Parts: sequence; C-alpha cells; structure tokens
Amino acid sequence: MTDALETRGYNLLEQLEQAGALTPTGLTLTDPNLPIGQAEAIGTLLGRMHMSVRFAIGDWLLFCEQVYPEEFSHLTTMIGLTENSWREYMRVSERVPKSRRRAKIDWSHHRAVAALPPPEQKEWLRKAETEQMSHHALRDALRNGKPEVVQTHCRACGRAL
Repeated sequence: MTDALETRGYNLLEQLEQAGALTPTGLTLTDPNLPIGQAEAIGTLLGRMHMSVRFAIGDWLLFCEQVYPEEFSHLTTMIGLTENSWREYMRVSERVPKSRRRAKIDWSHHRAVAALPPPEQKEWLRKAETEQMSHHALRDALRNGKPEVVQTHCRACGRAL
C-alpha cells in the first residue's frame, strides 16, 4: 500500500467519524457518488487495520506496562476489551516479536505458534505462509501435546495474576 493511499484512507475515516458515519457499531456509507478512489482508500485502510489491530493493541499494552506500570490497570480500560482478550493480544505480541511476524498471514497464525520456542515459531510461520495454511490447519498441525505457556505473574512487578 502506498503512503499516499494510506494517508488518504486515514483522512477519509476521520471525516467519516466526524460526520457520524463511523461509530463503534459500524460504518454507514450512503453517498452513491462516493468516488471509487475514496472507496478503495477506505477499504485498503480497513483491511490493513483488520490485519494489524490485535498486534497493535498487544504492542501498546506491552509498552504501557513497561513505561506506565502504576497506571497500567487504568490504561487497559481505554481499549474497552475484556481482560482475557487484552491479555491474549499482549501474550502473542510479547511471545512473537515484530521481527518474527509475517504480514501475509493472520494474527491467528501467530497466536497458534506463540507458545513455541523462537526457532520453531519461525519455521512454522514460514511453513504457514509458503503453504498458505489456514490458521485452523496450522493449529491442527501443531497439536502434539505441547502445553500452552500460561502467564502467572505480572512482567513489570512480579505480582501473581
């Protein structure tokens, strides 16, 4: 995606939000004369957001936990997600660093390998991408009795969760 298209998409979404067309429950497009270029920009940005939002939330939470440990609990309420959801996004972001993530496969693929050691993560993510595996197929292939790592203590203060 070009930077210009992305910028145009952000500008359009901001305009849609200000006009009340973008709400927490959906996007309302009613202009039958919406130029195709604007429709493309919105679609491109929405697709990109869909692919990145769970990683973005996890990365943001990791940052906030490190930089604002005292305010972390309050900051988690800003995203409006259940604790289970934000903890899962955070776990995947922590266990699968940006350097290992693959843009052509979904967050769910990364979630499936998050409990594995880094070399195995890298290999399975490569395999999932090159073989165009669904995340269900990847998850099924990985089921070999390895327990999932469960976080029991806060990384910042060491307190039991």
